[in-house]
Amino acid sequence: MPAAVVLPPAPSEPSQALPREEARDTLAPSSFGSLGSRPHPGAPPTGVRSARAPLPTLGELEGASATATLRPPGAVPPPPRALPTATPSPDPVAFERHGVLETPLPLPRTPITPALELDSTLGMSGSASKKAAQAALVEQSRLAESVVAPSAVPAPGLYIADEPLERRPKQASLVTVPRQELTRLRGAMLVLGGLLLMAAGALVVLVFRRADANRQAVVGRASASVAAVAPPGCALHAPPSRISPIERSVPIAARTLADGNVALAFAETKTSAVAFLYRPVSGDVERQQTSSSNAEVTHVSLDAPPIVTRGSADFALGQALSPGLELGVGANGILRRGSDGATGVVWSLPTGSRVTQPRVVQLPGGYFVTFRQGGAEGQIVTGWVRADGTAASELTPLSGLPHNLGTPTTAVFAERALLLVSARADKTERYRIFAAPAAPGQAAGPARVLEAPGEGGGAIAPSLSALPGGRYLLQWTDGNVGQYQVRSRILNAELSPLAPPALVSAKGANAGQGVVVGTARGAASFFIQTTAGHDELWGVALTCH
Repeated sequence: MPAAVVLPPAPSEPSQALPREEARDTLAPSSFGSLGSRPHPGAPPTGVRSARAPLPTLGELEGASATATLRPPGAVPPPPRALPTATPSPDPVAFERHGVLETPLPLPRTPITPALELDSTLGMSGSASKKAAQAALVEQSRLAESVVAPSAVPAPGLYIADEPLERRPKQASLVTVPRQELTRLRGAMLVLGGLLLMAAGALVVLVFRRADANRQAVVGRASASVAAVAPPGCALHAPPSRISPIERSVPIAARTLADGNVALAFAETKTSAVAFLYRPVSGDVERQQTSSSNAEVTHVSLDAPPIVTRGSADFALGQALSPGLELGVGANGILRRGSDGATGVVWSLPTGSRVTQPRVVQLPGGYFVTFRQGGAEGQIVTGWVRADGTAASELTPLSGLPHNLGTPTTAVFAERALLLVSARADKTERYRIFAAPAAPGQAAGPARVLEAPGEGGGAIAPSLSALPGGRYLLQWTDGNVGQYQVRSRILNAELSPLAPPALVSAKGANAGQGVVVGTARGAASFFIQTTAGHDELWGVALTCH
C-alpha cells in the first residue's frame, strides 16, 4: 500500500478547535493531517481551529499516493449554509458507541472553511473514516447554527447512513385524487345505467302490453263487425249430453220458462212418465217428477204439475188439452173426455179408420188439431177445437202434398198455427219437408216445400221454433235407417233459409225424431239417440246469431 501523503499543519488560530475522539487516534493517518485531540466530555468546549492554507493538488505532490478517492462534486450534498431551524449538536463518541446523538453545549458560530467543504466531498475508505466524515459534517452544521437554540429535529437533508429511515405516511397525490373521483363517477354511472335499463325494460313491456290490448280490441271490433255482416247461423254451445232413457212412441213435450231454463216431459218407459228441468248454459238436468202406473203412457203435458194421459181400449192415443179436458181416438172418431170421465164425439170418422195420434197446438182462438188418416198413402186433415173441447170447424184435407206421407206435427208461426209434414211422391224419391200455415178458425194450406236438404232417405221428423228477431229454427232428421243424424237451419219470417244447415247430433251417432225450442240465447235441441239398441234422450244448447 503506498504511503499516505502528509500535509503540513495549518497555523493555529485563537479560535476553539474541534473536539476529537480518543478512538480516532487509532485510525489511519489522513492526507489532511490529524484533527486534534478531543477534550474530556465533562470539559468545556474548545475553540474551532482556523482555516487551513490551500492544499496542493495531487499533481503537485511527487511520489505521493492518496488513500482516498476524489469524488465528483455533488456526490455528497454540501451542508446547508443557513437552516430555518436549530440543528442539534451530535456527540460523535456517543453516536459511534451507542448509535445515539447527544447534544452538547452550543458553540460559537464559526465560518465554514474550504478545507471542511473539501472534506465533505472526499470518500473515505473504511467505516471509521466514513463515520469521522459524518461526524465532521454534523459538527459543521452545529457550528453554523450555534446561535440558534438547539432542537431535537434534524436538519433537512441530513441523514446518517447507519440510521434506519422512517416510513413516510401515504398521502393522496394529484393523480390519486382524480382517480378516486373517477372511480366514484364510474360507480354512479353504472348505477344510473342500470336504472335506465330497468326503466327501458318496463317501458318496453308496457308498450307491448298496450299494443296487445289494442290488437285484441281491434280483433274484438273486427269480430263484432264480421258478426254483424256474417250470415246468421247456430253453433253448439257444448257437445250433446245424455238426459235419460225414453220411450220412442210418446211425443216429447218441451217449453222455455221465464228464467231461461227448459221444462221437459216425456215417457221414460211405456208405463212411467218423467219431468225434467234442463239448463241450457251448463247442460245440467234435474229430475222433478215421476209417475208410474200399469196403464201405458200416451202423452205427458207441460202443466204444473205435468199431466200424464194413459190409454184405454175405448180412449186411445189421448192427450190433455187442459186440466180436466182430454182429446183422444175412439171407435166413432175423435173424442173428448172431461174430468168426470164422460166422453163425447168431436169429429166422426168411418169405422175402422186408421189414424195417427192427433197433434195439438194452442192459440188464443182455440186448439189447432191435425193428424194423418188412412195410412202412409192417406191424407193429412186439420181442424179447430174450442176451449171446452167442442169442434170449432170441420176436418179439412191438406192440399198440395205428395201421396206418400209421414206423421204431421204442429208449431206456432207468427200468431198462426203451422203444420209440418215430410212427404214424397213414391218410394223412389227422397222425403221433403212441407209446411202449411193456418189462421185461427180457418183451414190450413196450401202446403209449400221448405229447403231442408237431406241425404239417403231424405228429411223427416220436422220441428220448428221461433227465434228472436222474427226468425225461426227448423230441425229435422236426415239419413238412412241406422245412420240418422239431426240437423238444423235458420229461416226468416217467410220460412226461407238464412244459413246453411248445421249438424246438431254427434258425428257417427244414430239420432233423430226430436223437438226444438227457442231460448234467450238461441235454442235447445232434444232428440232420441239409439245406443246399443236402447233409446235415450239427448240434449244440446245452440247459440244463434
